[in-house]
Amino acid sequence: MDFYNRQRLDLSEWVIHFVHDRKPDDDPTTLSDIAIMEGFTGDMRLPDYYDKDGKSHNIFTAVEENEYSVAEDASAFEILNKILHDGYIKSGWSLRKLSPTIYGPKSAVCFTEMPLYALVDYAKTRRVSGYVGNYGIAFRRNELFAAGARNAIYGLSTKHLEAEFDDRGIFQGRLLSVKETGIGIQEQYRYVATNLIKGDRFNEKVIDWTHEREWRWALPYDSLGVPGLPFFLSKEYADFFTDIIIIVPTDEEMELVLNHLKTLYDAGSTNAGRKYDKNKIAAARVLSLESISHFSNTDISQLKIDNLPIKQMRVIPNFIVTHELDRKIRNAALEASKKADEAIKDFLSKNPDFDENKGAWGWAYVCTQNISETTQALQNASLSKTYSDGIYRLHLVDYKTSNLNLLEVGAEAAAKYLTKELEQPFFVITQLD
Repeated sequence: MDFYNRQRLDLSEWVIHFVHDRKPDDDPTTLSDIAIMEGFTGDMRLPDYYDKDGKSHNIFTAVEENEYSVAEDASAFEILNKILHDGYIKSGWSLRKLSPTIYGPKSAVCFTEMPLYALVDYAKTRRVSGYVGNYGIAFRRNELFAAGARNAIYGLSTKHLEAEFDDRGIFQGRLLSVKETGIGIQEQYRYVATNLIKGDRFNEKVIDWTHEREWRWALPYDSLGVPGLPFFLSKEYADFFTDIIIIVPTDEEMELVLNHLKTLYDAGSTNAGRKYDKNKIAAARVLSLESISHFSNTDISQLKIDNLPIKQMRVIPNFIVTHELDRKIRNAALEASKKADEAIKDFLSKNPDFDENKGAWGWAYVCTQNISETTQALQNASLSKTYSDGIYRLHLVDYKTSNLNLLEVGAEAAAKYLTKELEQPFFVITQLD
Protein backbone atom coordinates (compact mmCIF):
# COMPACT_ATOMS: atom_id res chain seq x y z
CA MET A 1 0.00 0.00 0.00
CA ASP A 2 2.83 2.42 0.87
CA PHE A 3 4.45 1.82 -2.53
CA TYR A 4 1.29 2.88 -4.36
CA ASN A 5 0.84 5.90 -2.09
CA ARG A 6 4.24 7.16 -3.29
CA GLN A 7 3.49 6.86 -7.02
CA ARG A 8 2.23 10.42 -7.40
CA LEU A 9 3.91 12.76 -9.89
CA ASP A 10 4.69 15.31 -7.16
CA LEU A 11 6.51 12.81 -4.93
CA SER A 12 10.01 11.39 -5.26
CA GLU A 13 12.06 8.71 -3.55
CA TRP A 14 15.10 10.99 -3.85
CA VAL A 15 15.99 13.94 -1.65
CA ILE A 16 18.36 16.63 -2.93
CA HIS A 17 20.85 18.88 -1.17
CA PHE A 18 21.11 22.22 -2.96
CA VAL A 19 24.60 23.60 -3.57
CA HIS A 20 24.66 27.37 -4.08
CA ASP A 21 27.16 30.18 -4.45
CA ARG A 22 29.01 31.14 -1.29
CA LYS A 23 27.58 34.38 0.08
CA PRO A 24 30.15 36.41 2.05
CA ASP A 25 27.36 38.42 3.72
CA ASP A 26 26.22 35.23 5.46
CA ASP A 27 29.69 34.14 6.60
CA PRO A 28 31.04 35.61 9.87
CA THR A 29 34.61 34.61 8.95
CA THR A 30 34.57 37.31 6.27
CA LEU A 31 34.52 39.84 9.13
CA SER A 32 37.85 38.58 10.50
CA ASP A 33 39.81 41.61 9.24
CA ILE A 34 37.51 43.95 11.18
CA ALA A 35 37.63 41.69 14.23
CA ILE A 36 41.44 41.62 14.20
CA MET A 37 41.52 45.43 14.02
CA GLU A 38 39.34 45.48 17.11
CA GLY A 39 41.66 43.11 18.94
CA PHE A 40 39.74 39.83 18.52
CA THR A 41 42.06 36.85 17.99
CA GLY A 42 39.67 33.91 18.41
CA ASP A 43 37.97 31.63 15.91
CA MET A 44 35.44 33.56 13.83
CA ARG A 45 33.56 30.43 12.82
CA LEU A 46 30.27 29.51 14.39
CA PRO A 47 30.52 26.24 16.37
CA ASP A 48 29.45 22.93 14.89
CA TYR A 49 27.44 22.24 18.04
CA TYR A 50 26.93 23.16 21.70
CA ASP A 51 27.29 20.41 24.30
CA LYS A 52 24.88 19.84 27.20
CA ASP A 53 26.88 22.29 29.30
CA GLY A 54 26.62 25.02 26.69
CA LYS A 55 30.23 24.81 25.57
CA SER A 56 30.74 25.42 21.86
CA HIS A 57 32.73 22.95 19.75
CA ASN A 58 34.31 22.84 16.33
CA ILE A 59 35.28 19.32 15.28
CA PHE A 60 38.01 20.53 12.89
CA THR A 61 40.38 23.45 13.11
CA ALA A 62 39.87 26.14 10.49
CA VAL A 63 42.95 24.83 8.65
CA GLU A 64 41.60 21.25 8.59
CA GLU A 65 38.18 22.41 7.47
CA ASN A 66 39.66 24.39 4.58
CA GLU A 67 42.23 21.84 3.47
CA TYR A 68 40.57 22.17 0.06
CA SER A 69 40.21 25.92 0.01
CA VAL A 70 37.79 28.01 -2.04
CA ALA A 71 37.29 31.77 -2.19
CA GLU A 72 34.83 33.49 0.13
CA ASP A 73 32.67 34.26 -2.92
CA ALA A 74 33.15 30.87 -4.62
CA SER A 75 30.64 29.70 -7.20
CA ALA A 76 28.25 26.80 -6.63
CA PHE A 77 30.36 24.64 -8.94
CA GLU A 78 33.48 25.33 -6.88
CA ILE A 79 31.59 24.59 -3.67
CA LEU A 80 30.32 21.31 -5.15
CA ASN A 81 33.87 20.23 -5.96
CA LYS A 82 34.96 21.05 -2.41
CA ILE A 83 32.10 18.97 -0.97
CA LEU A 84 33.05 16.03 -3.18
CA HIS A 85 36.69 16.35 -2.15
CA ASP A 86 35.87 16.60 1.55
CA GLY A 87 33.60 13.56 1.33
CA TYR A 88 30.96 15.08 3.61
CA ILE A 89 28.39 17.87 3.43
CA LYS A 90 29.30 20.48 6.03
CA SER A 91 26.50 21.13 8.47
CA GLY A 92 25.69 24.74 9.27
CA TRP A 93 23.19 27.17 10.71
CA SER A 94 21.70 28.56 7.45
CA LEU A 95 22.61 32.12 8.33
CA ARG A 96 20.55 34.99 7.01
CA LYS A 97 22.08 38.39 7.75
CA LEU A 98 24.44 36.53 10.12
CA SER A 99 21.51 35.20 12.16
CA PRO A 100 21.00 31.40 12.44
CA THR A 101 17.78 29.99 11.04
CA ILE A 102 18.58 26.54 12.48
CA TYR A 103 17.35 26.29 16.08
CA GLY A 104 18.78 24.14 18.84
CA PRO A 105 22.31 23.08 19.84
CA LYS A 106 23.29 21.22 16.65
CA SER A 107 24.03 22.53 13.17
CA ALA A 108 22.26 20.82 10.28
CA VAL A 109 22.27 19.94 6.57
CA CYS A 110 19.21 20.88 4.52
CA PHE A 111 17.53 18.96 1.68
CA THR A 112 14.47 19.26 -0.54
CA GLU A 113 12.04 16.49 -1.52
CA MET A 114 11.02 18.29 -4.71
CA PRO A 115 10.88 16.14 -7.85
CA LEU A 116 13.51 17.07 -10.41
CA TYR A 117 11.16 18.95 -12.75
CA ALA A 118 10.01 21.15 -9.86
CA LEU A 119 13.57 21.65 -8.70
CA VAL A 120 14.71 22.90 -12.11
CA ASP A 121 11.77 25.28 -12.40
CA TYR A 122 12.18 26.52 -8.82
CA ALA A 123 15.89 27.10 -9.29
CA LYS A 124 15.11 29.42 -12.20
CA THR A 125 12.78 31.55 -10.09
CA ARG A 126 15.01 31.71 -7.00
CA ARG A 127 18.40 31.94 -8.69
CA VAL A 128 18.46 35.69 -8.08
CA SER A 129 18.50 35.07 -4.31
CA GLY A 130 21.72 33.06 -4.56
CA TYR A 131 20.36 30.33 -2.29
CA VAL A 132 19.11 27.95 -4.96
CA GLY A 133 20.83 26.65 -8.08
CA ASN A 134 21.00 23.75 -10.48
CA TYR A 135 23.74 22.00 -8.53
CA GLY A 136 23.02 19.31 -5.99
CA ILE A 137 23.68 15.90 -4.48
CA ALA A 138 20.79 13.45 -4.33
CA PHE A 139 20.31 10.57 -1.91
CA ARG A 140 17.59 7.98 -1.56
CA ARG A 141 14.91 9.18 0.82
CA ASN A 142 14.82 5.99 2.91
CA GLU A 143 18.62 5.94 3.29
CA LEU A 144 18.67 9.58 4.35
CA PHE A 145 15.97 8.81 6.92
CA ALA A 146 18.04 5.90 8.25
CA ALA A 147 21.01 8.28 8.54
CA GLY A 148 18.92 10.43 10.90
CA ALA A 149 17.34 13.05 8.65
CA ARG A 150 13.75 14.09 9.24
CA ASN A 151 11.23 16.24 7.43
CA ALA A 152 10.91 19.86 8.55
CA ILE A 153 8.26 21.06 10.98
CA TYR A 154 6.49 24.01 9.37
CA GLY A 155 5.08 26.45 11.88
CA LEU A 156 3.60 26.14 15.36
CA SER A 157 0.20 25.79 16.95
CA THR A 158 1.29 28.55 19.30
CA LYS A 159 3.10 31.84 18.96
CA HIS A 160 6.75 31.82 17.90
CA LEU A 161 8.61 32.50 21.15
CA GLU A 162 12.34 32.20 21.61
CA ALA A 163 14.35 31.58 24.77
CA GLU A 164 17.77 32.97 25.65
CA PHE A 165 18.65 29.85 27.69
CA ASP A 166 17.36 26.30 28.15
CA ASP A 167 15.33 25.33 31.23
CA ARG A 168 18.60 24.91 33.18
CA GLY A 169 19.73 28.43 32.37
CA ILE A 170 22.37 27.23 29.87
CA PHE A 171 22.95 28.81 26.46
CA GLN A 172 22.42 26.27 23.66
CA GLY A 173 22.38 28.44 20.56
CA ARG A 174 19.25 30.02 19.13
CA LEU A 175 16.35 28.35 20.92
CA LEU A 176 12.59 28.22 20.89
CA SER A 177 10.88 28.28 24.25
CA VAL A 178 10.15 24.62 24.96
CA LYS A 179 7.42 25.51 27.44
CA GLU A 180 5.61 27.86 25.06
CA THR A 181 6.07 26.05 21.74
CA GLY A 182 6.13 22.40 22.83
CA ILE A 183 9.16 21.51 20.66
CA GLY A 184 12.00 19.85 22.58
CA ILE A 185 15.51 21.20 22.10
CA GLN A 186 16.75 18.09 20.26
CA GLU A 187 14.01 18.45 17.62
CA GLN A 188 14.23 22.22 17.14
CA TYR A 189 16.64 21.88 14.19
CA ARG A 190 13.59 20.77 12.17
CA TYR A 191 11.56 23.92 12.82
CA VAL A 192 10.88 26.35 9.96
CA ALA A 193 9.07 29.57 10.82
CA THR A 194 5.75 29.60 8.94
CA ASN A 195 2.76 31.92 8.74
CA LEU A 196 0.22 31.73 5.92
CA ILE A 197 -2.08 34.58 6.99
CA LYS A 198 -0.99 38.20 6.83
CA GLY A 199 -1.76 40.12 10.02
CA ASP A 200 -2.92 37.07 11.98
CA ARG A 201 -2.81 36.89 15.76
CA PHE A 202 0.78 35.62 15.76
CA ASN A 203 2.60 37.44 12.94
CA GLU A 204 2.24 40.47 10.70
CA LYS A 205 3.85 39.04 7.56
CA VAL A 206 3.42 35.91 5.47
CA ILE A 207 6.23 33.37 5.80
CA ASP A 208 5.78 30.35 3.55
CA TRP A 209 8.53 27.89 2.64
CA THR A 210 6.31 24.81 2.70
CA HIS A 211 6.74 24.29 -1.06
CA GLU A 212 10.39 23.35 -0.46
CA ARG A 213 9.34 20.12 1.31
CA GLU A 214 12.48 20.44 3.37
CA TRP A 215 14.31 17.70 5.20
CA ARG A 216 17.06 18.32 7.72
CA TRP A 217 19.86 16.19 9.14
CA ALA A 218 21.31 17.34 12.46
CA LEU A 219 24.97 16.78 13.28
CA PRO A 220 25.17 14.05 15.97
CA TYR A 221 27.72 16.04 17.95
CA ASP A 222 31.22 14.62 17.22
CA SER A 223 30.26 10.95 16.94
CA LEU A 224 31.09 10.73 13.20
CA GLY A 225 34.47 12.45 13.42
CA VAL A 226 33.61 15.06 10.77
CA PRO A 227 31.52 18.25 10.98
CA GLY A 228 28.85 17.10 8.58
CA LEU A 229 27.13 14.24 6.75
CA PRO A 230 29.67 11.71 5.36
CA PHE A 231 28.91 10.15 1.98
CA PHE A 232 32.27 9.48 0.27
CA LEU A 233 34.40 8.78 3.33
CA SER A 234 35.37 5.28 4.44
CA LYS A 235 33.12 3.15 6.58
CA GLU A 236 34.97 4.14 9.75
CA TYR A 237 33.07 7.44 9.47
CA ALA A 238 29.69 6.16 8.30
CA ASP A 239 28.05 3.87 5.78
CA PHE A 240 24.73 5.54 5.10
CA PHE A 241 24.31 5.52 1.32
CA THR A 242 24.35 3.00 -1.51
CA ASP A 243 23.23 5.38 -4.28
CA ILE A 244 24.51 8.91 -4.85
CA ILE A 245 23.67 11.18 -7.79
CA ILE A 246 25.53 14.44 -8.42
CA ILE A 247 23.56 17.03 -10.38
CA VAL A 248 25.10 19.75 -12.58
CA PRO A 249 23.54 22.00 -15.25
CA THR A 250 25.75 21.26 -18.26
CA ASP A 251 27.51 18.42 -20.06
CA GLU A 252 30.80 20.33 -19.80
CA GLU A 253 30.53 20.50 -16.01
CA MET A 254 29.57 16.83 -15.92
CA GLU A 255 32.88 15.96 -17.61
CA LEU A 256 34.79 18.15 -15.16
CA VAL A 257 33.09 16.50 -12.17
CA LEU A 258 33.79 13.02 -13.54
CA ASN A 259 37.49 13.92 -13.88
CA HIS A 260 37.46 15.34 -10.35
CA LEU A 261 35.91 12.13 -9.01
CA LYS A 262 38.53 10.08 -10.85
CA THR A 263 41.36 11.95 -9.12
CA LEU A 264 39.64 11.49 -5.75
CA TYR A 265 39.38 7.78 -6.48
CA ASP A 266 43.05 7.59 -7.46
CA ALA A 267 44.15 9.63 -4.43
CA GLY A 268 42.31 7.31 -2.04
CA SER A 269 42.12 9.96 0.66
CA THR A 270 42.09 13.68 1.31
CA ASN A 271 45.41 15.42 1.80
CA ALA A 272 44.74 15.32 5.53
CA GLY A 273 44.60 11.53 5.37
CA ARG A 274 40.85 10.94 5.70
CA LYS A 275 40.26 7.83 3.61
CA TYR A 276 37.61 7.60 0.93
CA ASP A 277 35.29 4.69 0.28
CA LYS A 278 36.50 4.19 -3.28
CA ASN A 279 33.58 1.91 -4.10
CA LYS A 280 31.14 4.75 -3.39
CA ILE A 281 33.10 7.14 -5.59
CA ALA A 282 33.19 4.57 -8.39
CA ALA A 283 29.44 3.99 -8.10
CA ALA A 284 28.42 7.67 -7.88
CA ARG A 285 26.55 8.88 -10.95
CA VAL A 286 26.70 12.35 -12.46
CA LEU A 287 23.57 13.81 -14.03
CA SER A 288 23.77 16.75 -16.42
CA LEU A 289 20.44 18.54 -16.73
CA GLU A 290 21.47 19.42 -20.28
CA SER A 291 21.87 15.73 -21.12
CA ILE A 292 18.35 14.82 -20.02
CA SER A 293 17.08 15.85 -23.43
CA HIS A 294 19.19 13.03 -24.89
CA PHE A 295 17.30 10.39 -22.93
CA SER A 296 14.55 8.79 -24.96
CA ASN A 297 10.88 8.99 -23.94
CA THR A 298 11.54 11.66 -21.30
CA ASP A 299 8.85 14.27 -20.63
CA ILE A 300 10.65 17.18 -18.93
CA SER A 301 7.40 18.48 -17.43
CA GLN A 302 6.98 15.23 -15.47
CA LEU A 303 10.63 14.51 -14.80
CA LYS A 304 11.68 12.72 -11.61
CA ILE A 305 14.99 11.11 -10.74
CA ASP A 306 12.91 7.99 -10.10
CA ASN A 307 12.02 7.54 -13.77
CA LEU A 308 15.36 8.49 -15.31
CA PRO A 309 17.40 5.65 -16.84
CA ILE A 310 19.98 5.40 -14.06
CA LYS A 311 22.22 3.15 -16.14
CA GLN A 312 22.58 5.91 -18.72
CA MET A 313 24.04 8.31 -16.17
CA ARG A 314 27.79 8.69 -16.22
CA VAL A 315 30.26 7.23 -13.72
CA ILE A 316 34.02 7.75 -13.50
CA PRO A 317 35.93 6.35 -16.48
CA ASN A 318 37.36 2.85 -16.24
CA PHE A 319 40.47 2.52 -18.42
CA ILE A 320 41.84 -0.86 -19.48
CA VAL A 321 45.64 -0.87 -19.63
CA THR A 322 47.13 -3.35 -22.09
CA HIS A 323 50.44 -5.16 -21.53
CA GLU A 324 51.88 -3.17 -24.41
CA LEU A 325 50.95 0.16 -22.85
CA ASP A 326 52.22 -0.92 -19.44
CA ARG A 327 55.58 -1.83 -20.94
CA LYS A 328 55.70 1.42 -22.91
CA ILE A 329 54.98 3.48 -19.79
CA ARG A 330 57.66 1.76 -17.70
CA ASN A 331 60.27 2.14 -20.42
CA ALA A 332 59.35 5.80 -20.95
CA ALA A 333 59.69 6.52 -17.22
CA LEU A 334 63.19 5.00 -17.15
CA GLU A 335 64.22 6.92 -20.26
CA ALA A 336 62.78 10.17 -18.82
CA SER A 337 64.95 9.71 -15.73
CA LYS A 338 68.00 9.34 -17.96
CA LYS A 339 67.02 12.48 -19.90
CA ALA A 340 66.76 14.39 -16.63
CA ASP A 341 70.16 13.18 -15.46
CA GLU A 342 71.79 14.04 -18.79
CA ALA A 343 70.22 17.52 -18.82
CA ILE A 344 71.56 18.30 -15.35
CA LYS A 345 75.07 17.06 -16.19
CA ASP A 346 75.00 19.10 -19.41
CA PHE A 347 73.92 22.19 -17.46
CA LEU A 348 76.75 21.74 -14.94
CA SER A 349 79.33 21.27 -17.69
CA LYS A 350 78.23 24.50 -19.34
CA ASN A 351 78.12 26.39 -16.03
CA PRO A 352 81.32 25.40 -14.17
CA ASP A 353 80.89 28.20 -11.63
CA PHE A 354 77.46 26.95 -10.52
CA ASP A 355 77.47 25.88 -6.86
CA GLU A 356 74.66 23.39 -6.20
CA ASN A 357 75.12 23.83 -2.44
CA LYS A 358 73.82 27.37 -2.73
CA GLY A 359 70.42 28.72 -3.72
CA ALA A 360 66.94 27.41 -3.08
CA TRP A 361 66.28 23.82 -2.07
CA GLY A 362 63.12 21.91 -2.80
CA TRP A 363 61.45 19.55 -5.23
CA ALA A 364 60.56 19.58 -8.91
CA TYR A 365 57.74 17.30 -10.03
CA VAL A 366 56.97 16.10 -13.52
CA CYS A 367 53.17 16.20 -13.73
CA THR A 368 50.16 15.58 -15.93
CA GLN A 369 46.49 16.45 -15.55
CA ASN A 370 45.11 14.29 -18.33
CA ILE A 371 42.59 11.60 -17.45
CA SER A 372 43.57 8.87 -19.91
CA GLU A 373 44.79 5.31 -20.44
CA THR A 374 48.33 6.65 -20.15
CA THR A 375 47.68 8.21 -16.75
CA GLN A 376 45.90 5.03 -15.64
CA ALA A 377 48.97 3.03 -16.68
CA LEU A 378 51.19 5.32 -14.60
CA GLN A 379 48.87 4.77 -11.64
CA ASN A 380 48.82 1.00 -12.10
CA ALA A 381 52.61 0.90 -12.24
CA SER A 382 52.87 3.07 -9.07
CA LEU A 383 54.72 5.67 -11.12
CA SER A 384 52.43 8.55 -10.18
CA LYS A 385 50.51 9.93 -7.23
CA THR A 386 47.67 12.43 -6.99
CA TYR A 387 46.56 14.29 -3.89
CA SER A 388 42.94 14.85 -4.93
CA ASP A 389 43.92 18.11 -6.62
CA GLY A 390 43.72 16.79 -10.17
CA ILE A 391 47.50 16.77 -10.64
CA TYR A 392 49.34 13.48 -11.10
CA ARG A 393 52.96 13.73 -9.91
CA LEU A 394 55.37 11.20 -11.38
CA HIS A 395 57.92 9.15 -9.48
CA LEU A 396 61.13 9.38 -11.51
CA VAL A 397 64.71 8.59 -10.52
CA ASP A 398 66.03 11.98 -9.40
CA TYR A 399 69.50 13.38 -9.76
CA LYS A 400 70.92 13.23 -6.23
CA THR A 401 70.61 16.86 -5.21
CA SER A 402 68.18 19.15 -3.41
CA ASN A 403 69.12 22.21 -5.44
CA LEU A 404 65.87 23.43 -6.93
CA ASN A 405 67.49 24.98 -10.00
CA LEU A 406 69.12 21.69 -10.97
CA LEU A 407 66.02 19.64 -10.23
CA GLU A 408 63.94 21.96 -12.40
CA VAL A 409 66.40 21.60 -15.30
CA GLY A 410 66.11 17.82 -15.08
CA ALA A 411 62.34 17.81 -14.65
CA GLU A 412 61.83 20.05 -17.68
CA ALA A 413 63.88 17.68 -19.82
CA ALA A 414 61.90 14.68 -18.55
CA ALA A 415 58.56 16.44 -19.13
CA LYS A 416 59.54 17.39 -22.68
CA TYR A 417 60.51 13.80 -23.47
CA LEU A 418 57.34 12.29 -21.95
CA THR A 419 55.08 14.78 -23.73
CA LYS A 420 56.51 13.66 -27.08
CA GLU A 421 56.80 9.96 -26.28
CA LEU A 422 53.43 9.45 -24.59
CA GLU A 423 51.52 12.02 -26.65
CA GLN A 424 49.92 13.91 -23.79
CA PRO A 425 51.02 17.08 -21.98
CA PHE A 426 53.46 16.83 -19.07
CA PHE A 427 54.63 19.88 -17.12
CA VAL A 428 56.73 20.81 -14.09
CA ILE A 429 55.68 22.03 -10.66
CA THR A 430 58.30 23.18 -8.16
CA GLN A 431 58.02 23.33 -4.39
CA LEU A 432 60.37 25.01 -1.93
CA ASP A 433 61.67 22.98 0.99
